[in-house]
Amino acid sequence: MTPTIKVILFSLLLLPIAASAAWFEASGQAIVSQGNKDLARQRATQEAIKQILLFSGANVSSVQKMANGLLQDDRFEIRSNGDVDSIELMNEHYDGDIVTVSIRADVFPNKNKCQAADYQKSLVTTWFPLRHREQAMIGGLFDFGQNLARKLQLEFEQYAQYTQITHIAPFYPKPRDVNGEAAMQLASQHQTQYALFAEVTQLDVSPTKSNGLMFWRDNTPERHLGINITVFNGTTGDKIFSQEFNNHALWDFSDFEKVSTNSQSFWSSRYGQAAKDNLQNLAQIVDEKLSCLPAFGRVLKVDDEHVSINLGSADGVKSGDELQLFQLTQFYDRNGRSQYQYHIHPVTLNVTDVFVSTAILKSLTEQTLANIQANDFVMRR
Repeated sequence: MTPTIKVILFSLLLLPIAASAAWFEASGQAIVSQGNKDLARQRATQEAIKQILLFSGANVSSVQKMANGLLQDDRFEIRSNGDVDSIELMNEHYDGDIVTVSIRADVFPNKNKCQAADYQKSLVTTWFPLRHREQAMIGGLFDFGQNLARKLQLEFEQYAQYTQITHIAPFYPKPRDVNGEAAMQLASQHQTQYALFAEVTQLDVSPTKSNGLMFWRDNTPERHLGINITVFNGTTGDKIFSQEFNNHALWDFSDFEKVSTNSQSFWSSRYGQAAKDNLQNLAQIVDEKLSCLPAFGRVLKVDDEHVSINLGSADGVKSGDELQLFQLTQFYDRNGRSQYQYHIHPVTLNVTDVFVSTAILKSLTEQTLANIQANDFVMRR
């Protein structure tokens, strides 16, 4: 009989797993068959460890090597995106024919390619507000933020491997609205996994000083472009990262000329090319940052033993893929900071039917999909 597992993870996990480790706690259960407690203990421990490693993105060749003596004869391969520093046995409890083993693991990142990179990450963004609107007066670039967002979407299509901007919300967010709560609302509204907010921080023109002794030099003024971005996890509202992108180039237009930032003449100018370089760099860095973060999807409906989700072939989902169900619970710690608990469902789902933007999944073990409902989550591990 397949061991039953109940796993609850306590950490900020799955954020950019950069320098620090994350502690994961899990408890696994197994039935004691024919009085063999050692075998039941081993199976419960193995399943708990396996779920932690797969969920956190660990990379080990054998649990036996990493479990510090918790297991004796285990042999199985796991390849993903982290290393386990230690696994500790916290508690072992017998209740009749059921053994429950509680463990915790300290998981560090590594640089190997992750399975999560197989799935496209979806982003929603908005128009880019101008921090200093008066700087847009030269050239009349007041709608530049709209066209920058559209151009960035095209740069993602051309240069990003793992991430795409699937929606541009047609409004300018105010600075006070750039936060995790707004990101979650925006991502939920547009069915995306992440939200990107951007602001044009610099658009000023610096005149070139004339020098009569060097009349042959180009006196074309120089214009700056600064773009600040912040990326949020659309599921939890956690900030993934922020970064400023700066560039400058000669401004080939006169002070009194109104310039269309949606025109070929603008984007083929020296300043337009510099702006495009800024956006290309932005797209590639965001793509790299998000590549190995989990690909989340939402449960759309549960019909008998089938689960419909909002990921499909456009996101890289293929028939036969295995996904993990989980529920997310928010709570506040003693310092008033928002934290999350990830409650992993013991049933692994297999993709049976794939459509462009949705897929249908079924339990691998024919187990009942108890307590699963719309707006729960699935994850590519």
